[in-house]
Amino acid sequence: MTAPEAVPKKIISNVGTLDIRSASPETLAGIGKVGNVGMILYSPETAPLLAGMNIGNLGMSVEASADAQMITGELEIDSSYIKNQPKPPELLVLGRLIIKPEVTAEEIENGLEKLVVCGLVLCPEPLMGVVRAKLSDFEGKILPYSESMQFVKGKITLDQSYLEGLEDNSQLLVMGKIDAPEVLAEELLTRKITSMHVMGKISCREENLATLRFLLDGKGGEVKIDAIPAGFEPMEGHLVLDAFALGNLPGKKLYCTGVVQIGEDVEPTTLDQALETLQINNLLICPIALREMIAEKCDVLKTKTIFYEGELLLVNDPLELIPSRFDYLEGKATLVVRDLLTISPDVDPKMLAERLHKVHNMEAIRCTPEQMGAIQARMGLNEGALIDSTAKEEKKEEKKEENKIGNVGHLKL
Repeated sequence: MTAPEAVPKKIISNVGTLDIRSASPETLAGIGKVGNVGMILYSPETAPLLAGMNIGNLGMSVEASADAQMITGELEIDSSYIKNQPKPPELLVLGRLIIKPEVTAEEIENGLEKLVVCGLVLCPEPLMGVVRAKLSDFEGKILPYSESMQFVKGKITLDQSYLEGLEDNSQLLVMGKIDAPEVLAEELLTRKITSMHVMGKISCREENLATLRFLLDGKGGEVKIDAIPAGFEPMEGHLVLDAFALGNLPGKKLYCTGVVQIGEDVEPTTLDQALETLQINNLLICPIALREMIAEKCDVLKTKTIFYEGELLLVNDPLELIPSRFDYLEGKATLVVRDLLTISPDVDPKMLAERLHKVHNMEAIRCTPEQMGAIQARMGLNEGALIDSTAKEEKKEEKKEENKIGNVGHLKL
């Protein structure tokens, strides 16, 4: 008599969260190995079963009951949230738990059964004791804040109008970004705000940088601050400086966070008269005829710069380059690729070599091997990929291996 074939045990890997809170002993007995798991959730009932599991490369293990409500991401608890619960819940929060200022200790005590948190707890200072008592398992950080703080979530435009609308000696709790685009009066700023608890980013003028740093309470950890240099005008997004735009600038010193493109119609004298200083955090694309003049306005050694000859072919969105494009091209051009460029197979490689001064690849170019040779011969800045468009994609047959489970964010057994 032939013995029955043994059923292979399952292998689990590359799982963000493995939830075995409701798993049976029989289910876990069928697991041969568990590896590359960020977190394993277990209940008091399944805790004894952990010893029999072959676990490796595990980030952390957290205990919560099988009935706990799991929230991934962010949960805000206010008085209405607690009152709307049919019964005091046990909460399992994987992310950020925010307890709003109006919540009372009595509401926490009577309205929540238990808390299990993996992440950040933001809590009013008077509730620290009762919240800690509710935490049955905790991995992360608790940040207390004063009840007198104004809670703001999202973006604040911190300008004169906003400040005048605040009461004197205000305390701000900001989860998001503070954008202070104007130079603020120091007296108004310090009179209206006595402290700021910021979890996010601050963009401000250098003139106000020291004061804003002084107002930060530091409890939220290191805050990223982007300071616009004193005397500069901030410019966001893709900025095209042609002859017309140069005549209508808000100032002669520009601080640019996006790509700056200088037009072919700009003369050196026009640029000299319109700009005193140009500071760019992204990319500068400039006609080669303005190279000497732009070097006086901008530190080209610290700025990623492309000097182009002839017509500028700028690819900012997915594009297919077809032969007829060269019919409307006078002389040679410079090709700058910032998104996927597909070169039609009908484009003659010799045409590419003859009509392009330089190719600056910052994303990806799909082309034939012959076209690729011409592109490489003209390559300037090369930060992207060259993809062979003739290569056949290998069709891999999906093999259903019932004994393997992996590459999932959350797996419940």
